[in-house]
Amino acid sequence: MSRQWFMLCYALPMKAFVLTILLLAPLWVQAETTQWTLKADAWARPRDGQSVAAMPPLPQVIAGWSAAKGQRLLIRYPGGEEGLLWAHELRSWLVALGVPLDDQELVAGSHQADRIELELTR
Repeated sequence: MSRQWFMLCYALPMKAFVLTILLLAPLWVQAETTQWTLKADAWARPRDGQSVAAMPPLPQVIAGWSAAKGQRLLIRYPGGEEGLLWAHELRSWLVALGVPLDDQELVAGSHQADRIELELTR
């Protein structure tokens, strides 16, 4: 009887606890990354320091990056020479706005050819 009591009181709640943790773990992992999109239409406008600093989503990207130390900014750009040039120019502007080059990473292959995807990761 005592063994059955032990199983009922301790083992079943522990299994439920472990199952709950396993089900919630993907949500915690997703909470660690934040993503934004910069469209080519917005980037095609004339640029200067003030306009780039206010260009959506860059204020949110910079605020998100500065909110926690140790984050990296992943810049996923469209492939090809044009996408690479766009990514390098954006990267230079981000340095000018305070995001160090060492905290940025360029990755070819955004999901759509007319946008750069920005992602903060730990």
